[in-house]
Amino acid sequence: MRVRPVQKTDGSLLRKLHLRMYADAPDAFSETLAQAQALSADEWGTRAQRFSAAMDRVAFVTIDGDEPIGFISGYVGRFRDGAMHWDAQDTVTLARAWVDPRARRRGVGRALADAVKTWALERNADVLETQVTENNDPAIRFYAALGFTDTARREPLRSNPTLQIHFLNLPL
Repeated sequence: MRVRPVQKTDGSLLRKLHLRMYADAPDAFSETLAQAQALSADEWGTRAQRFSAAMDRVAFVTIDGDEPIGFISGYVGRFRDGAMHWDAQDTVTLARAWVDPRARRRGVGRALADAVKTWALERNADVLETQVTENNDPAIRFYAALGFTDTARREPLRSNPTLQIHFLNLPL
């Protein structure tokens, strides 16, 4: 098992992972399975290129053999009011964390979060922030085990406004 940054040629890998992510946990992400399915191969390629070339965002995948089993992204900025705010240079937002159900409880999630944390420290961030849907108790426990604390801030989940997202942070 290895964690590596997303590469510019990883468009089809990103598509494969995201379709699995959204099918497995439809209320955990702001993008829906239908929205992801509607994206063209070129759009997935553009996402991969952005992750591999930008200084304000990063994504990592975990590969086990030839199979992608985990994903996470990080963005310099803070998520609020349903959108990223890029002016918060002291914060890195950890987003879209997912591990294949067959690979959970094997350290994959921690390795992915640590990769974003290291990236955030390299950018002199003071805070690592993430959001978790109110009904995702396993994710809430996972982030608590990593040292994240609840900020008490809430917003509706864009893909399902009947649910609230909880904002958590970890001082770096």
